[in-house]
Amino acid sequence: MGLVAVVMVGVASNYGNNLIFFLAFMLMALMVNSIWQARRLLRPVRLTTQGPSMRAAGEPGRWIVELESPLAVPALQLSTDDGETDPVPVSLDAGKVVRAELTLPPAPRGYLPLPPLVLRTHYPLGLWLVERAFPPDIGQWVHPAPLEGATSTVAVEEPEGGTRAADEGDPTRLRAYQPGDPVRHIVFRHYAKTGRLVSRRPEGEQAQAEPAVIDYERFRGGREERLSAMTALLLRYVREGRPWRLVLPAQPAVSGAAAAPGGDAARRQALRQLARYGRTTDADGFDVVPFRDDSLWGER
Repeated sequence: MGLVAVVMVGVASNYGNNLIFFLAFMLMALMVNSIWQARRLLRPVRLTTQGPSMRAAGEPGRWIVELESPLAVPALQLSTDDGETDPVPVSLDAGKVVRAELTLPPAPRGYLPLPPLVLRTHYPLGLWLVERAFPPDIGQWVHPAPLEGATSTVAVEEPEGGTRAADEGDPTRLRAYQPGDPVRHIVFRHYAKTGRLVSRRPEGEQAQAEPAVIDYERFRGGREERLSAMTALLLRYVREGRPWRLVLPAQPAVSGAAAAPGGDAARRQALRQLARYGRTTDADGFDVVPFRDDSLWGER
């Protein structure tokens, strides 16, 4: 349309036609005004997001975005600036909140940056594509993909306890030593044989389920295979309501149980440790993922 206006100005200059001059300048004013109107409508739009829920590596993610504007803005398209998500059509009513859902592509494990959000519109006349970017200040959490049949890769070392009788023949059962147990309850004969401390528990004492230890050193295979197997066991124990304890080298141990206070927070903390284990971080605090990453492509 800009070329048409230029041609009309040239024709009007050659032939001295004032009507063509008038139409040409009206057309140019219309083009400039459409740009201004589009920018005026996009400027007050507010976007709010809490970030996508944690997901497994290799799975697509759901990113919920809330949009609001004091002005009515029809014919919007919401997407990410990397071109990895399909545009979502959005129309805003003045003062009302609209929820839109973007589908994120599969990603490797780690704490990864989110691409900037982009609002685009051809409104009001379709002459220009006007856009506005919204850089997010949060990232996305992607934990290792659970490995099917993970129990077959684990050298299981069951916790002490159960119904086994003490060596001394007293009506007691053995359990793993806990800090604070009286010295007289420690079975040193068992320690001499196995190198593990256990304590006698009288029958009258209520037995407490001991956590299943998910220890990195007890698994076989490469790093990604171990992390995937650990993730599968962790999620299984959470579903079963069984207490668990996650142990990664050079990381603080995380313990939790579904019924215990803060159990869900412990699960998130454990999955985040598994997601970031062995990763380096950049200046913004996000994980640096190798170009060819086993946690996404499924190579074990």
